[in-house]
Amino acid sequence: MKSKSLKTMLGVLAVVAAPAALAGLSMTQPMFESRMSTARSATSPEGAVVNRSEIRGALGSFLYDDSLVDSGERAYLAPKVNDATFLTGFTTDARSYFSSFYELNDAATSSAPLSVYPVDETPAQAFGVSGVLSNSAAIQEGFIPSNQGVANQYTLQWTYYSSFDITNVGTFDPKSEAELRSELALPGATQAEIDGAVAYINQIAGNSKRIYIASWKNEYGRGAPGDLGGFVVAAVSTDRRFVRYVEFQTWSE
Repeated sequence: MKSKSLKTMLGVLAVVAAPAALAGLSMTQPMFESRMSTARSATSPEGAVVNRSEIRGALGSFLYDDSLVDSGERAYLAPKVNDATFLTGFTTDARSYFSSFYELNDAATSSAPLSVYPVDETPAQAFGVSGVLSNSAAIQEGFIPSNQGVANQYTLQWTYYSSFDITNVGTFDPKSEAELRSELALPGATQAEIDGAVAYINQIAGNSKRIYIASWKNEYGRGAPGDLGGFVVAAVSTDRRFVRYVEFQTWSE
């Protein structure tokens, strides 16, 4: 595993002390409330209805300062997750996203001991078909020992960063299967490839519906000149202990 400080990962994943948490909320709460007000306004795309895209944008306010929800921000969100008054006008998809976001971003300041390793089969074997997706994919998976934590935002970011050959990873974001399929629709990818990749990811996330996606970048080209990057899918099991990472490279310079 890499010996670099977590702070090198976009410079954002430092341990959050209480004063810093309060400073974060003072910045992010007004941003969140402003975005929610806009989402509920008559001039928003669906009027007073709050859709999945709008709540995603509003909750993104809490990731603006350091890419992690800190303890103060989580305490602010806690009473809203199941508050019927606050959730008035939310679509089913918006409620689902809010719940998933809150579960994933639990204000943890250290990683659970998630160890992942390359799988034995090739991506083409895993997806059941070769092509654009399998040619750009890399897969690792593993689990957290019992009673030693769950796969939250901090754990997913840190484990991916330290286990794959990357220099930067973005924030993991909850995705629906439809959103996953949209991400996988790379130029030249066939429907059979997309279906195979989704089925492979759903072997882990199918029952839990815990599918998360983050962007990644390697500034050293993995042995070749120029930067490269893409996105990574983290499929998490029902008990939040088993994780399958499926990485896709989508660009290079």
